[in-house]
Amino acid sequence: MKKKAIALLTAAAMTISVLAGCGSSSGTTQATGAAAGETASGAAESSVSAAADGNFNETGYPIVNEPITLKVMIAIRDSDSLTNFDEMPGVKHLEELTGIHAEWEVIKGSDWSTKLNLAFASGEYPDVLLATNGNGAVDDEEYGVTQGIVLPLDELINQYMPNYTERRDAEADDPTTSLVASDGKVYTVGYLVGQKINTNQHFFINQEWLDALNLETPSNVEELTEVLRAFKTGDPNGNGQADEIPLEMGLDIGFNGIRYMLPLFGLPCDPDKWIYIDDDKKVQFLATQDGFRDCMEWLHMLYEEGLVDPEIVSQDFNTVETKLKEGNVGFFTAWRLLAMAYDDGVASNSVLWTPDSSASLYRYLELCKPGAFVTSTNQNVPATMRWLDALLDTETMFSLYYGEKDAGEGLGWIYDENGKITVTNDGSADVKNYIDCNTLFFAPGNYLAENFNMPEQRTEKTEYCEKYDAAGIIQKYSNDYLDMAPLTSQQLQDSTLKETDINNAVVENIAAFVTTGVTDDSWNSFVSMFDGMGVADYVQMYQDAIDTMDLE
Repeated sequence: MKKKAIALLTAAAMTISVLAGCGSSSGTTQATGAAAGETASGAAESSVSAAADGNFNETGYPIVNEPITLKVMIAIRDSDSLTNFDEMPGVKHLEELTGIHAEWEVIKGSDWSTKLNLAFASGEYPDVLLATNGNGAVDDEEYGVTQGIVLPLDELINQYMPNYTERRDAEADDPTTSLVASDGKVYTVGYLVGQKINTNQHFFINQEWLDALNLETPSNVEELTEVLRAFKTGDPNGNGQADEIPLEMGLDIGFNGIRYMLPLFGLPCDPDKWIYIDDDKKVQFLATQDGFRDCMEWLHMLYEEGLVDPEIVSQDFNTVETKLKEGNVGFFTAWRLLAMAYDDGVASNSVLWTPDSSASLYRYLELCKPGAFVTSTNQNVPATMRWLDALLDTETMFSLYYGEKDAGEGLGWIYDENGKITVTNDGSADVKNYIDCNTLFFAPGNYLAENFNMPEQRTEKTEYCEKYDAAGIIQKYSNDYLDMAPLTSQQLQDSTLKETDINNAVVENIAAFVTTGVTDDSWNSFVSMFDGMGVADYVQMYQDAIDTMDLE
């Protein structure tokens, strides 16, 4: 989406009530709607003025002449085992560089929402919230637009974050447009690990089995079905047993689930919603389309003939992954092959499969996710903005994400002979002395291409995307625009509840369709069920929002 989209997103007007129990540390109640934005802007301006006390340096390092402390609340993955932040070499370097000490409050992702709500309710806000990579979340509509607890950062970013703005402005399409709130302001510094990819959906077929049975690569669903039948009956693994799994998948389990199969029937299903944007910019409810029924009937046929894993309905993501590691699979979907924990399994015998032009895969946009927020009680806003930009200094950023430069074999990163960064970290450390993907990271595609040697698994993914793009099988208007639609906080809350109900209904019926089949009566009952769930209003809400946006 072009940079002019920012202006178009400001069209949404709001009248939103404040949630009870949240306030500022001064004990005053935050204003609502536009007034909240004015209050937050005023707080930022006040802090900027206060920076003229001689301690703050607008350029160069250190950022402050006399040390200050920022309270930083950071979300990390539940699975992460990290050393004390103050002992991390990258964190020590950051403090020496900037003169700013970070008092880190480290929160596991599963505890983030509870801890954040407690902090906001108490009025004792951290100065900075770091919630990157989906490990935590901060609702900019509620806590920015409505309550003014987090500050609008547009002008502050442009004034104090040259690393960030230079990378942003070097892209033909602004990757930060996804961060614009319904009032046209930006309340977060973005997080982005660019990969130059355009879809997350890829199909793979066992080439060794095709060769063993002298089969041609199928070109469409009908030919694929015949190949799956041959995989079941032809003993392609040569062990004399009928133990092959022609098609491996589960139901609603991410990369290996139904959402990856629906594109074969012309439905670009995304990971979160059961709606999509068609080629005419119309929002469509996916589950009642003819292609959805066609997919259900196909999967039921495969289930009846034993061509799909018989545990398709019950198995979870980990079970499917275990079977992919074993490699006794003919066809499957995945994010990619390499560095997916099944190098000795399906990655060793499978290749990318490209469906015919009737397919329509979800188009992935490389846009920012929220990364860092600054709260309204922060007394050092300009210094904080410069500190966030220091996190993005190239060497500092890679050291916090991957470990130290020149740390040794299997650790950190190095510069190659061309001056480009090569990661040497193999991720095997039991306890990491770096923040990993939990740190703030902003690396759009052009910046990465100039400074970073993409690892093999990333270039593999890029090559797959290029092939699918050349085949013309990726949707025209990305479903990601639905997440960028200018909805009010109340609309977002309502849609979240609606989407939960819709998802439960769809997934429950998918299980029945796959195992027992689809009849005219069961299909008509399924379709009519959504009439009573307010789906039409839900779709229209998104259509109205999409109509205000420039998707070209």
